[in-house]
Amino acid sequence: MENRLNLLCQGNVIDQDIHVGMLQVVAQLENDWKIPVRNALGEIVITHMANALMRSRRGEQISSMDIELLMEVRQSSVFSHLQEINASLLAHFDVQLHPCEEGYLLVNLFSLWAAKGQW
Repeated sequence: MENRLNLLCQGNVIDQDIHVGMLQVVAQLENDWKIPVRNALGEIVITHMANALMRSRRGEQISSMDIELLMEVRQSSVFSHLQEINASLLAHFDVQLHPCEEGYLLVNLFSLWAAKGQW
């Protein structure tokens, strides 16, 4: 995971502060929230979050998340918990996340939570 984030930073895909914050996100997910991220899905989620933060910093916008998929996550029994996790992760960054990005981050967290197998 660290190698992937290092490459993104060295390739100027993400800024240094995003790199440092993402390392903290990885540690927080694993240690505080007990959500494994050292797997293929985790790498995708971490990479997407880093890119989402950079897009928001640059003022770039993406399309909104599919409303049906987002509603499925919002109606899940763990949605409020996912919001809490998401807020704690975003606290590492001095970036205002674009609202469209937040839906993707929540769905990604939902996927990690589901893969964890604890409902």
